[in-house]
Amino acid sequence: MGTIITKKYSHLAEKKGLDRAFHIALSFFPLLIDVAKSGKLREISSFAIWEIRHKMGLFSQNTYITFEEHAPFILKEGDEISSYDFTAATKEDVFDITLTRNWKLFHKDSKNSIFGCLANENTVLYKSNDNGKTLKKLHTFKWVIKAIFISQEDVIFVDTKGEIYRSDDGGESFELSLELSEEDSSIFHHYGMTQIPSGALLVGEYGNVAKEGLWANIAYIYCSSDLGKTWERSDFLKKQGVNKHVHMIKYSHLLDRLILADGDNKKQLWISKPLENFKFSQNPWNLITKFHIQMGGYTSMVETDSKMILGTDYLGGTNFLVETTDGKNFSKKVIPDPYRRSPVHDLIKRGNEIWSVLNNPNSKDAKCLLMVSKNGGESWKKVIEYDGTKHLIMINSGDLKPTQSITFAITTMVEGGGERGVCYEIRDKSLSD
Repeated sequence: MGTIITKKYSHLAEKKGLDRAFHIALSFFPLLIDVAKSGKLREISSFAIWEIRHKMGLFSQNTYITFEEHAPFILKEGDEISSYDFTAATKEDVFDITLTRNWKLFHKDSKNSIFGCLANENTVLYKSNDNGKTLKKLHTFKWVIKAIFISQEDVIFVDTKGEIYRSDDGGESFELSLELSEEDSSIFHHYGMTQIPSGALLVGEYGNVAKEGLWANIAYIYCSSDLGKTWERSDFLKKQGVNKHVHMIKYSHLLDRLILADGDNKKQLWISKPLENFKFSQNPWNLITKFHIQMGGYTSMVETDSKMILGTDYLGGTNFLVETTDGKNFSKKVIPDPYRRSPVHDLIKRGNEIWSVLNNPNSKDAKCLLMVSKNGGESWKKVIEYDGTKHLIMINSGDLKPTQSITFAITTMVEGGGERGVCYEIRDKSLSD
């Protein structure tokens, strides 16, 4: 419902001066009715407070993230996306950005083998032992592959429409591991499945499943203590009033605890109790954000040696990067205009770098950005800027451990409602062929 409201009223943010005031007044009561019906009053109230603080200069200057003095490479409508030359944009960096195998997404195992699917074959799982130069076809699934996860024991999990499959023989064979509560459910991107040091696996159910004009409540958490052979299901979040789904469940090496973020109306952040006595059936969760204004509903997370960075999912509102060193005290950095209304969709480490994507598919005025930090998030370099109504950038490397190379897909919208995508790799210049 939040996305529907954002699309319906996003034109208000693009109006200027008196024209904006007129259209806001005209839309005020319909918007109020839609917000009340959707149960999003607490979220919209936070949006309004942040908007006023930003417009009136009530956020101190050091509250905004800092960008380096560097002009980004700009994706233009009509460009051939497979022939971009990023050399000038990266000439002062240690990394190159070059065209590579057209991965939709992939994950690496402990031996650095890639398991992934291609954009034009998104139901087929491939394996590569040479960084994608050659591929071995492993398995064709009935539905599109939504996510891939590989456990510390190298058990492979593949998420498709409403189902998660497992393989404990390197992908030679697969069996159904977990059937989710709805056939259109999945796990969210790289952030919906995790493993704790004891070996237990956890999954958060995600999806936009409409039933009789309302979103189906699929906010379930699943846990397996036998590497996905059997699962327990918890409706803890549903009992706490969460109305839709789970954005993220991730193990934090820094805190040695689990991080949980629910989505839609409440957008809360939960952190588990200490894991040495972790008992899934006893709902070991502490609520960190009791009020929406405290922020939550995160859709991305990354850790350095000293802190955790979380990215917000406030489509059409004000977005933030939020940091903590202890899971108790949090500091926020505001994303400045023209990227402020673009949610932080990805956060991933490449060596000592942190890469992030800010993406908004609904507004041409809310610019989107691929950016990198070389100092743990203290400052950022703009790498690629784009219009989210024309292009989409998504990091498709599923391995959340620091790696020497990551890949991202550029998708462009074409006439007739279709799309076309290519994949680029970010790797050290010293590793380039």
